[in-house]
Amino acid sequence: MLNRGAKLADIQLGPDAKARHQSDDATLYINDSYRSMLSLLTTRGFDFALTETAQDNLPSTRADSNEQYSLVDWPSGAVLLKRIDVYSDGEWYELQRRDWTTLRSEWRSGSSVARRPMVYAPKSYGSVATSNFTAGKIALAPFSSSGKYKITYQPEWVDITNTLHLFLFPDENCVQWVLWDFVTKIAARDRDNRKRYDIAVTERAHCEAMIGHFVPNIVQTGPMTMVRDTNYHR
Repeated sequence: MLNRGAKLADIQLGPDAKARHQSDDATLYINDSYRSMLSLLTTRGFDFALTETAQDNLPSTRADSNEQYSLVDWPSGAVLLKRIDVYSDGEWYELQRRDWTTLRSEWRSGSSVARRPMVYAPKSYGSVATSNFTAGKIALAPFSSSGKYKITYQPEWVDITNTLHLFLFPDENCVQWVLWDFVTKIAARDRDNRKRYDIAVTERAHCEAMIGHFVPNIVQTGPMTMVRDTNYHR
């Protein structure tokens, strides 16, 4: 993969600091491009990069004594949340996403305990203090302690540093997108010395359009099926 990118960028890679383009830097760039591709696919509705947590019990306590929601931890290493499902009364139910500022408007019943949560909202995306990271929280409303839940999310990509290891792609359009995105990074660093930047941007856009055009008929596992028009991106 790295060699293909270097050829497209018209550069020679070297192992040490004397080289104009060091192999370690190029490895970093190709991983960054692959990471961007995964997020592109997820935001366009593909489930290629998604995983889910093991099922866990719903929290037994409210976020606060007077609140109508509970809090669960943001999945470790999650980049994007796709959905949250709750198992209640022998069935799985997808929760609807809401903005945090409207969460309390979702429940106006006089019942003190609901049968199951209906909606969720990220309350915090985490915090950092020096080198310490604290995971964020996700609110589930209305409060219910009966049932289990799973979170579907896109995990953070862990860089490949061994050039003999493999990247996984859903199709060739995504391979080409990563390669041309890599070329833009090399060209930008090189002040477009090889005159490859404009070509790379154009080719990457073409690949991105093809990814949009050939999005599968079913792009999510919920009650709604999204279908692209046959003339999309033509």
